[in-house]
Amino acid sequence: MRHVAWQATIRAIGHEAEAMRQENRLILFSDRVPPELGAYCLLHQDGEWHRPLAVNQQLELDGKSYVITAVGDIANHNLRELGHITLLFDGGAEAELPGTVHVRGNIPDKLPGLGNITIF
Repeated sequence: MRHVAWQATIRAIGHEAEAMRQENRLILFSDRVPPELGAYCLLHQDGEWHRPLAVNQQLELDGKSYVITAVGDIANHNLRELGHITLLFDGGAEAELPGTVHVRGNIPDKLPGLGNITIF
């Protein structure tokens, strides 16, 4: 049985999010995002926090699964308090930035659709 660490529903996609996807990044932010940042983000309804994110957990997005390979020092705090993390699709073993979560696997060929995002 899988235990959910965090889940949310993507409700909107910022008009500049494609530029981030081309850099192998997807930025998640709750619908309380500052207006100047929302254009670059996948905006979600406030997520449900159950437990901290950790290496080897699974991220499910748009019907695909990715393994978490690194979690930045403040990523859990940011996700819990702001609904914000940056996903970097590079399989890195060490976090590039404190709010980044690295995952193994290729970034989707296109931005994900509206729907659920879950971390187990």
